Amino acid sequence: SLEAIETRPGLSQFEPEMIKDRIFGIQNQADIVVVLPHWGEEYDTSASEFQRRFARELMNAGADLVVGHHPHVVQEVEPYKQGWIAYSLGNFVFDQRFSEDTKQGLMLRVKIQDRKIASVEKVKIAFTETFQPEVVE
Repeated sequence: SLEAIETRPGLSQFEPEMIKDRIFGIQNQADIVVVLPHWGEEYDTSASEFQRRFARELMNAGADLVVGHHPHVVQEVEPYKQGWIAYSLGNFVFDQRFSEDTKQGLMLRVKIQDRKIASVEKVKIAFTETFQPEVVE
């Protein structure tokens, strides 16, 4: 089995209540709780209702930062309660140059102070011809 267990890392199962319970259970053991869900529709530049609803559930359970991935394009980044949600940062190192949306992405510069997110700065990136990321001014 490839499933993560207490004594071994591995794959997480998508069981929303279990995920929220784990967030709630670890929030006092960590300075910051970051959740990285694999979600969303490929190439859709707006987060779906499911992404929005579930991200808020994760934050309400105690997550400080939710950073989604899968759509291959940038989606919204927004503050929510005590933290931030980045629905998708788009591509970082990837060989998709077939549209303007897939040739760019975001990085987040997250400042943590006193066990809280003090600020989040979006840093735009784009690919070189050899698919290497570079900061876009």
